[in-house]
Amino acid sequence: MRSLSPAKFIPVALIWVLALGLVVPSMFFYHPTTEVFISSVGMIFILMLLASWVGLRFNPKKPIGYFLLSIVTVVSGFMAVQGFDAVYVLYFAPAGGRWDAIVEISIVAAFLFLFALINLLFWPKREVDAQADSGEKTQNP
Repeated sequence: MRSLSPAKFIPVALIWVLALGLVVPSMFFYHPTTEVFISSVGMIFILMLLASWVGLRFNPKKPIGYFLLSIVTVVSGFMAVQGFDAVYVLYFAPAGGRWDAIVEISIVAAFLFLFALINLLFWPKREVDAQADSGEKTQNP
C-alpha cells in the first residue's frame, strides 16, 4: 500500500472550508446570542466529523451504504436539534417550546448527508491489495 501525499487532500480541505463557510454564517444569523452561536457551530462541526467518518466506511457501489449513511445523518439531525434545545434551555429557560424541530432535523440531516457524500467523492482513494475473502478458496496453480 502506498502512502497518500498531502497534496491529494487539498480538495477535501476546500470542501471542509466551503462547508464551514456555509455553516458559520447560517448559525450566526439563526441564533440570537454569541454563546448559542459558538456552541452550535462546535456541535455541527463534530457532527460533520461523524458524518464524514461514517461516509468513508460504506461501500458507495451498494445502495445499502447510502441507506445507512442517511440513517446516521438523520440521527445526527436529531442530535443537533436536541443540542440546540439544550443550549436554549441553558440560556433562555423561559423561552423554550420550539416546535420547528422537524424542519431543523431535515435541514441538518440533508446538509450532513450531502457533506458526507461530497467528502467521500473528493477523498483520495487508497490502493488496497486484492485478497480472497475468508469464505473463498484460492486456486492452486
